[in-house]
Amino acid sequence: MPWPLSARPARRPRWSPWRRTALTWWPIAALALTPGLAHPQVSGSNLFEGQAGNYPASYANRGPSNRLDFYDQVNLAYGFGSVFAGLRFETNRNSQNEYPYAGISARFAEWNDAHYRVRVGNFYSILGRGLIQRAFELNGVVLDQRFPRSRYAPSRDIDGVLADADWGPVRTTLLTGAPSGGESSLAGEELGFVRNTGLASGGQIAARLRDARVGAAYLRTIAGLGQQELGSGFLAFDPARWLGVESLSLPIYGEYAQANGSFADWWSFQTDPQVPHALYAGANLLVGNLGLSAEWKDYGRFRLGVNDPPSLVREHSYVLLNRSTHVLVADREVGFQFEGTYRLPGWASLTANWSQADAANARRFEEHFFELRSDAAQDRTWEAGAFYDWGKDELISISDRRTAGLVSTVRIHGPWSASLDLERQAATRELAIGSESFEDLYLSGTVAFANLGSASVVWTRTTDPLDPSRVVPGSEPLHLVGGVIDGQLSPGHQAILFFGRRRGGLACTAGTCYEVQPFEGAELRIVSRF
Repeated sequence: MPWPLSARPARRPRWSPWRRTALTWWPIAALALTPGLAHPQVSGSNLFEGQAGNYPASYANRGPSNRLDFYDQVNLAYGFGSVFAGLRFETNRNSQNEYPYAGISARFAEWNDAHYRVRVGNFYSILGRGLIQRAFELNGVVLDQRFPRSRYAPSRDIDGVLADADWGPVRTTLLTGAPSGGESSLAGEELGFVRNTGLASGGQIAARLRDARVGAAYLRTIAGLGQQELGSGFLAFDPARWLGVESLSLPIYGEYAQANGSFADWWSFQTDPQVPHALYAGANLLVGNLGLSAEWKDYGRFRLGVNDPPSLVREHSYVLLNRSTHVLVADREVGFQFEGTYRLPGWASLTANWSQADAANARRFEEHFFELRSDAAQDRTWEAGAFYDWGKDELISISDRRTAGLVSTVRIHGPWSASLDLERQAATRELAIGSESFEDLYLSGTVAFANLGSASVVWTRTTDPLDPSRVVPGSEPLHLVGGVIDGQLSPGHQAILFFGRRRGGLACTAGTCYEVQPFEGAELRIVSRF
């Protein structure tokens, strides 16, 4: 789902970077200097991105074409005994000196043992399946914020206190803190945008009864001028295991949530669109080489800013399908997803998926996906796959969309391999004055050397008049060509160089979608782990 709209910007006193750093570091330093702590361990990672280039020339107020941008993110963690502490530092600067920033964007201290965990500072959490609350981050993703223009790592965290405990079959979670919408960098704080604002407090209790798990969650949120009380209950069980059947598995999960209702209201399982509610149910059947899954959703007035319900849309690894997926609208959406997979041992796997979602005003998203992919085998010198997808998304006026593609990898000699990815998409968009058709082509070729690196050439051609990468309006074919060199500098350091033109638009990672800005130039990314 997309990042929720941020709460109303709020002003707060500005602290100097030195004071902010001191207030963050002193409790961590005090713990680190405490005598008697054995076996301390330090770990960390660093992500650096440098760009020489800019948006396409048609973008207003974009600055010079040879703009320079530098972003760096370092994560440090220090563990000693049952105590764990860490922080994330981010900085972004550019040749225009527009909205530069440098500061600590997350910090935490945690204590845990076999049955208890307490974390103070920034944390991630989920209650149930995320119907009423989910805080998360997207590792490795760096977004280019349009205003104030700056690069940052999206993180929908909570700044507060998290406590987990378990007593045998019972597990509880308590949390309180200020949530973040994940839409703003530290640069926004200088303009009065508070990254963590409001208050979210609640918890969850779940118990395991035989082979079933039953639980309930509660959350109270305060944002802007409003307050909401949210409650959900969930049940997970496997009837096949209950009956002692070992030849198959049939896990089933169901969860229902309401907002601003009483306990009696929750038991009514109301699904009226005017009653804030969320219903999710899923079942899986695993027997032999066959796998089947079915999921249902019914969401009404449940875009809360702190939650992330399952979207029930397949997340594709294919480029053209990934950028044209459906974005959940939890204000009103009812739908389902069915998927089946059958594996032919030593040969191939077959996958079929049918997803459908109906939103307000009778607008429908629908997708039918089919894939045939060969099994990976050590004695086989090639791998291949093919897919076909038909769909429509009336929420964005797409009445017909057909996509097909082929992927293949051939191991040439020893550690050398070559890969090819060819995809084509044809779509029709409905407009007030009629309809328009457009086509996307994607071609990628890669040569790789195992444990050393790879080199790729990527070509995209589109006739979509609304493509964000366009410089000149119209439907003339737009060609975007880029190259990627990926090198393993050492066991802990990886460098990725992109040069050319990158297409803008939607991208999705781990079920969350975000907007990628188009780019022309060169970009160097270096990832280090230690």
